Amino acid sequence: MNWRAVIGFEICWLALAYWQQTVLIPVLMYWLYGMSQLNNKSRLAVLNVIGAGLLIDSALVTAGVIGFSDNIWLPLWFILLWAVFALAAVEVMAAMLTKPWLAALLGGIGGPVSYIAGAGLSGGILQFYYGQWSYLILSIVWALIAIALGCSRRWYA
Repeated sequence: MNWRAVIGFEICWLALAYWQQTVLIPVLMYWLYGMSQLNNKSRLAVLNVIGAGLLIDSALVTAGVIGFSDNIWLPLWFILLWAVFALAAVEVMAAMLTKPWLAALLGGIGGPVSYIAGAGLSGGILQFYYGQWSYLILSIVWALIAIALGCSRRWYA
């Protein structure tokens, strides 16, 4: 188990959700350090996960499933959150998601719970415009993301 990746992600997630823009520099420094520890294939995988994540969340914002009270698109702190998630996903999480049924279960529960907790910590900046429908949509989306993460691991691990 890569404890630096697990603990680092959790600390960065909490800091970004609670303090948003205030912690951008330390979190970026952590991300750059983590990236320096990876081989080229893994770095590319991290960048691909970031890109896919930003496209997915941009679509969710455009559809009104989620939104940000202070932004019409994804705020910088949320983009960096995707970066540290992608790093942790490649370093640790994808190895646990190789069974599609388990990936769907963990992603379908963990993804929405993370958004709900982040919304609470953000002081209302992250919002769910469709209420419980937003949670259901996030559940489906994150189940699919987790399956994709588990399946993509064979290209870089």
